Formats: sequence, C-alpha cells, structure tokens
Amino acid sequence: MAEASPEELKAMWPSLKAELLAANHIILGTHVNPDGDALGSILAFSEVLTQLGKSHDVLCHHPAPKYLGFLPNLDRLTSTPTQKADLAIILDLEAMDRLGSLRDVFESTAKVVVIDHHQPHEEPGDIRIISTKSPATAAILADLWIGGDDVEFTPDIATNLLVGILTDTGNFRYPNTTPHSMHVAADLLEAGAKLRQINEAVYLSKPLPAVKLFGTALTNLRLAADNQAAWTTLRQSDFQRSGATEEDTEGFVNELLAIDTVKLAAILRESHTGRVKISIRSQGNIDTTAVARQFGGGGHINASGAHSDDPIDVAAEKLVQAMVECLESS
Repeated sequence: MAEASPEELKAMWPSLKAELLAANHIILGTHVNPDGDALGSILAFSEVLTQLGKSHDVLCHHPAPKYLGFLPNLDRLTSTPTQKADLAIILDLEAMDRLGSLRDVFESTAKVVVIDHHQPHEEPGDIRIISTKSPATAAILADLWIGGDDVEFTPDIATNLLVGILTDTGNFRYPNTTPHSMHVAADLLEAGAKLRQINEAVYLSKPLPAVKLFGTALTNLRLAADNQAAWTTLRQSDFQRSGATEEDTEGFVNELLAIDTVKLAAILRESHTGRVKISIRSQGNIDTTAVARQFGGGGHINASGAHSDDPIDVAAEKLVQAMVECLESS
C-alpha cells in the first residue's frame, strides 16, 4: 500500500503487534550513514519493544553522527547482533544494499517487515508498511501508535519521533510538510518531546571544522543552466585540511539550494576509498530521483542521494549533464 492514510496506518498496528509478540528475538535495522529519521525511528521502536517485553537488538552499519549524540536510548545502537532473530524490522529503507555489512543478517531472518516513506525502486520485505505521503518514517510510526492504548508515549519516544519529522522536513521548511505532520508534531510536544534540545543540537550548533569545510564548498561552487543548477565538490584533501568529517557536511546542499535562482542543487563528496557520495536537492516539482537513478540511487522528489565509482571530476561532469537534462524536462 504505497499511499496509506493515517487511519489506514493506525489499522495496521494490531497485526504488526501480533507479529512482534509472536517473535522470540527481533532485530531492528536502518540504512548506512543514518540520519535523524533513521535513528529517531529505530530508537523509538526499540523503546516500544521494551514496553512489550520483547528481546531485541538495535543495529546499524555506521554509528550515529555527533550532532545526534543527544538522542534518547542511543546507547542501544550496535553493529553486532547478540543472537539470531526470527523477526526483522527495517526502518527508513527502500533498498537492501543500504544495510551495508548487516544485509546478510537481515536477509537471513525468517520474516522481514519494512516500514518506509521513500518512493520505492525495490520492494524488500515480507510485510511492507509504506506511505510515500508521509514526510518521514517517524511520522508513520507516530500514526501507528498515537491514540492507541498499548504504547505509552514517553518523552523519549516523542523526542526521537520528533527528530525524525523535523530533520526530514527541514524544520517544516520542505514541501513535504503537511498539515497532518504538524498536528503529529504538536501531539509529540504534548507527550514531552524536547524541542529546544533538538533545535540546539541539530540546527544551532556547528563545529569549527564544519564551518571551514563549508567555506571550501562555497569556494568550489559552480552554476549551470542559467544559474538554475548549482553544485560543489569536496575532495579528501578538503576534509583533511579543515579537519572535518563526512557527517560535518550535513545540510550543505540545502544552503546551495537557498540561492535565489537555483532550482536544483547537488554536492559531491570524495570518500577515503575514492568513492563519491552525491546528495541532490530541488525546489518545487523538480524530481531529484530522475538524476539520482542515473547513478543507481534514489529518494524523494525533492531530496535524493547516490554514489559513483568514477573519479570525482568525471562524476561531477556526468551529474551536471543529468541535472541540466532534468531541468529541461521539468
């Protein structure tokens, strides 16, 4: 069900809860390089499993980025399962290869549940709870649980879910913000979500190396298509010179999109292995997935990601061509 309404999502909880209660051991998983929605969702679900008395592991290939270090129950996150599970719950994931080193662990589980809000280009999972109209996976979980009498909405659960909604809507700035998502956020605040702590950690605090690296990103800024397309590159030497890390680039591409003429923006980041990570953002109805899928990636209309094994200059040349074609066809 790709367009489940909040009411339809709520109706799915009893059958999902029955699956949870029937399992002996559960593993929770999410995608590599986890963001606020991935971690907020997985940690909120972990607390619900604790309330249900279920043995479980909270797994991710990568650790949490520093800016999300305040999340409640983050100490539960690990990359190593404690025992074999008979049920897997995967959150905020549209393709199994984004589980990284944990892919085999999840695919070998007897039953897999996927809860996600992305436009799917794969359809993994034996049970799929999908709502592409939801702005975040955390919003789907809120719809599953809010108003029921079998989940206690603690401040920790509310904080984790609100982090997911805020980060995936850009603090309610992105076009995926809906009236319903704001009503859900209000419910989470009433349940004790710590909005001030979230804003200070996510939006009002930047380490100095990140600021230096952003200066380099601006220096490397390029424009095309009558200044409607913007992109920049960051090489490993840029990271080393600034002392910044990959996670310090969070939000850079959105700043490029803030240029008044720009409708489509991207940033290419070179990893220590030479592989290039690409993040793409757009305004209005310009579909970033049309660009990302040319590199085997995907995401949402206004926010997508991909990787390239080409050298960064070659990847940038191909990316710009794809961006220009996307703008011309929009």
